[in-house]
Amino acid sequence: MHVMGFVSNKHLTVRPWHLMLVLFMPVCWASCNTDGPAGHSVLFTYNASDGVRSLDPGKATDLESMWVVDQLYEGLLELDAQLEIQPALADAWSVSDDGLTYAFRLRPEATFHNGAQVTAADVEASFNRLRDAGEALPGRWVLHDLQPDGITVFGRDSLQLHLSRPQPVFPGLLATPHASIVFQGGVGGAPDTEDLGSGPFLLKGWIPETAMVLHRNSRYWMRDSAGIALPYLDGVRIEFNREPGAEFLGFRQGKFDFVSALDPEWASALRQEDGTWKPEWQGKFEVHQVPYLKTDYIGFLVDSSGLEAGGFSKLGPSVRRAMSMLLDRASLVRELRAGEAVPAQGFVPPGMPGFDHLQRTLSPDLRWRPETADSILADLGFGVVPPLRRLKAGTLGTKPDMADLAGALQHIWAGHGIDVEIDIAPSSIDAERVARSQVPLFRKSWLADYPDAENFLGLFMPDRWSPNGPNYTHYAKAEVTDLLVRAASMVPGQQREALLRRAESLVMQDMPVIPLWHDQVVHLVAQKWEGWQVSPTNRLDLRRVRTSIGLQP
Repeated sequence: MHVMGFVSNKHLTVRPWHLMLVLFMPVCWASCNTDGPAGHSVLFTYNASDGVRSLDPGKATDLESMWVVDQLYEGLLELDAQLEIQPALADAWSVSDDGLTYAFRLRPEATFHNGAQVTAADVEASFNRLRDAGEALPGRWVLHDLQPDGITVFGRDSLQLHLSRPQPVFPGLLATPHASIVFQGGVGGAPDTEDLGSGPFLLKGWIPETAMVLHRNSRYWMRDSAGIALPYLDGVRIEFNREPGAEFLGFRQGKFDFVSALDPEWASALRQEDGTWKPEWQGKFEVHQVPYLKTDYIGFLVDSSGLEAGGFSKLGPSVRRAMSMLLDRASLVRELRAGEAVPAQGFVPPGMPGFDHLQRTLSPDLRWRPETADSILADLGFGVVPPLRRLKAGTLGTKPDMADLAGALQHIWAGHGIDVEIDIAPSSIDAERVARSQVPLFRKSWLADYPDAENFLGLFMPDRWSPNGPNYTHYAKAEVTDLLVRAASMVPGQQREALLRRAESLVMQDMPVIPLWHDQVVHLVAQKWEGWQVSPTNRLDLRRVRTSIGLQP
């Protein structure tokens, strides 16, 4: 075995609350052990309207859960705001010349929240649990290329990972929330409800559907350039208020310290007709905005056996393409996203290397062409004028905050002879039934875990079929699979990008998904905070956030 030298890079268990904990929360904060000025505790508060269903990093598939995992857990590596790979729990790492073996050395000062040192055995146990088919964790796909016996541990602080094939994006995969390191791999614990992490904050209390409180991890290893221990904040409070408008109202009243994204109602309250901020808001918050590596889409279950098992009708590629052509994406973005997004240019967002508007030709099926769509449907016998018959396309599943989108699509398609029923379910139920192939149409979004187009196109690999991966459509095509396998073994560059563009083009011809739009990451942060970072993957890094009014360490 070729052993590599390291390349250095410098750069509790918690039980559910009872009501009494809420009543005594002020006392809890007053007694926090902080490094700040005596008598002051610096608390950052935000709202997660979808709630948090699980603390398990392997199940972190929605933004709210990812943000909590970002505070409680760490992986071997992480992405910075510029999407560059940085060391995290591993203070040094290297890769063999053939790209098949990765070696890591763990930083000795890293400990879990219970005080135990983070060891190579914890990494091994965490990765074994993540890829255990019996666990059926949605994040299992990130370790797909790890050999069955591909973890070699050397003592407490060193290990090697052996891949079955070169995978140039593997470091990015290790920087995803799914690849976070869990105390003893979660064996014997309850990762859904327990804090088994080593991140900058630790779980102090959690009332599902109400609120969660995190406290500063006083043992956290990271320090700033002046040698001051991070994080600066004493704690984070996360509320789960699902009421429409509550988040914006709370931000306006100073109850919440930041909000992410703007819905049309907020935009009209914040901005004037020329797009500038209204005078009453000027100077009250900072705006942090970057292009979002994210795509919102409508997915179709296309697996024949899955459709038959659910009693669903099959909608062929021609129907799906016609349904795409009937959508005026510019109007949808204007009306439903307050102009804070761009119409979809493909499934891969334009911020990805090799996928800007000069490198990729827009599929004609993503353009608004209602006449062409009507002609396609008429050839299949469907339409609004007899003897054409209406097409019963099935049920579109969605969660409450996307009901307006579902209603708009239902109205548009109905005007051309396609009838879609809408079934609105709570976020947790909606996510579960999509993963279990219990709805034939669904609304989903995919945001980048790492900055490579394979992260999006991998959703169409047959080995990632849900519930053991994010291929919720159960789409598979040999030519697409072959292109993605070939690209996975190539170094980044124009040839690899060309293969990935070809794979996307083939997927769009079959249209198992209808891409809708690509969002912008928009964070509105109260004026009193500094040190905010925003990235195209919309991760939440609160380690360097502190007040600008003299309360920080």
